[in-house]
Amino acid sequence: MEKERFLSSDAKLLETGLFSDVTVRCQDREWNLHKAILCTRSEWFEKALNGKFQEAQTGIVKIEDFEPEAVNWVVRYIYTGACHIPSLKGKSTRKTNFVTSIEVYTVADFFQLAPLVKIALDTLSAEFDAKLPAIQIEQKPAGDWLPEFFEAIGLIYADTPLCGTTMTPMTPIRTAFVAFAHAARFYFLQNTAFTKFLDEEAPVFALDMFRAMRNTGDFVAHAPEPCCSYCKTRPGRCEKAYYTHIGPDTLKLQAACSNCAAKKDFASGMQNWMGKQAYGRSPMT
Repeated sequence: MEKERFLSSDAKLLETGLFSDVTVRCQDREWNLHKAILCTRSEWFEKALNGKFQEAQTGIVKIEDFEPEAVNWVVRYIYTGACHIPSLKGKSTRKTNFVTSIEVYTVADFFQLAPLVKIALDTLSAEFDAKLPAIQIEQKPAGDWLPEFFEAIGLIYADTPLCGTTMTPMTPIRTAFVAFAHAARFYFLQNTAFTKFLDEEAPVFALDMFRAMRNTGDFVAHAPEPCCSYCKTRPGRCEKAYYTHIGPDTLKLQAACSNCAAKKDFASGMQNWMGKQAYGRSPMT
């Protein structure tokens, strides 16, 4: 309660601009702010206003890396401690929080606001958790939000080169998207729009997907079993990715000459993911 009371007072200072000693400018927008509040809640502002930078001398901070709207998100969060990402979409026709979560994450990470970074990741995680059961367990189409998923991945990987990606660190938000796609790979790898997106627009994301499958040993995209292998209960909508793993004892490596492979109608090793289902579900005999 005490914290909320102080944040409420800080919000009034933001609205009125009383006792301001710092001006933040971004394009045609300006905020009259307070050095003590900015510096105690953002390491970025602390460095900018407490060092030998021009901003520390003039009390004017110019921000050119983001749009005014994004800067306003940061300013309001610093003064209020709150950020409700779904409400930031405004009049946008977007069906998901994918892109907005990325935008908040990016600006929060830049200004070194770890709690706001967590809000962005938690919002994204909630979005994934809500969508995963439908496509993973119920096999419902994702056509209405798939384009926004592609847009979000494009934003995350925009500055990630294909060459030298072994040295490119996996950021938390990049990891979140890869984990979601990996959990629902049975659906995604049968979706022609998704596979086309991997081939033509997202080579580094495709490489991350491969690495995720390599690390888990789950190269086979197969349908979930109708019930749990152990307790025999059916999966509910609260389940998250527990019905797509392959146990090592279900796989069997086989070798066959061309004649025997033809007689037994073995599929080619280059068969697409649809043809791999049988291999993942039970040993070949």
